[in-house]
Amino acid sequence: MGQHRIVVSAENNAYIGWQCKLFYYSCVTRTRFQPLFVVHAMGDEWCPDFHDLVKAGALVRAAPSYVRTPLDLYVPKNSAGSLLHGAEYCDADDLIVLCDPDMIFLRSPAFPEYLSADFYFYMNYDRPGVRAAAERLSITWDAIAERHQSLCCGVPYVVPVQQARALAHAWLEAVDAFPQREWEDVMYAFGLAALRLGLPITLTRVMEQNHVQEAPLTSDMIHYCIGDALWDKRNFYYEEELPMVWHPAVRVGRDTILGEVLHQIEEAREFFGSSASSVRHAAAG
Repeated sequence: MGQHRIVVSAENNAYIGWQCKLFYYSCVTRTRFQPLFVVHAMGDEWCPDFHDLVKAGALVRAAPSYVRTPLDLYVPKNSAGSLLHGAEYCDADDLIVLCDPDMIFLRSPAFPEYLSADFYFYMNYDRPGVRAAAERLSITWDAIAERHQSLCCGVPYVVPVQQARALAHAWLEAVDAFPQREWEDVMYAFGLAALRLGLPITLTRVMEQNHVQEAPLTSDMIHYCIGDALWDKRNFYYEEELPMVWHPAVRVGRDTILGEVLHQIEEAREFFGSSASSVRHAAAG
């Protein structure tokens, strides 16, 4: 068996850029992995944060955008494209660990050596949009119900390279089958793609989300995708807001989910130093 290769799906903008920098810092200081960032829509000039990542030693590779669907533009579809292109940089016996950029590590997880994904308790395939997509893909509700819990999954996905290309293409097709898309429907599309290909998914629990930000730390990874009035990644989206992400104004217990996120943000600020674009702008302000 080959190695686990962490692949981060990203877009070429500063909001995703600061998250990728935090991910990189966390990954190389808490684990033995060197992540690969697959950045979509990089036909234009690179966002300065990706230059900072390259200077720091990160592997950054460009990929085309996959956001177009038959009905609209859907950014999460790029995740399937990242799986497809990530396989190009791996050996045949490797396993891809596909991540979102808004994740950090506490320690190096023991990822499985077969197709797996983390359990997301709030997913439910019994929704009109998911049922409609399944019908278009000729997947019966009985087939979904039989494996329902194992399909309630998301990042980090662990995908053997030998399965990656077929699964990525099926995932792209499944996204397009939705009549209209919610942000999380890319997760349902992954489950439908695996089901259509007859691939069993093993559930893992290496990650915790920030539903309760002051909850104690219990997992190997944090996915800070939720947010609340106390702290939310979405508060650092626009150009004038971006520099302040590196100078957290919130103080919470160090041994909590949010406390760990903020602590690693401050460490990452020092790691990238004054050469980092968004850090430099914050200092100037």
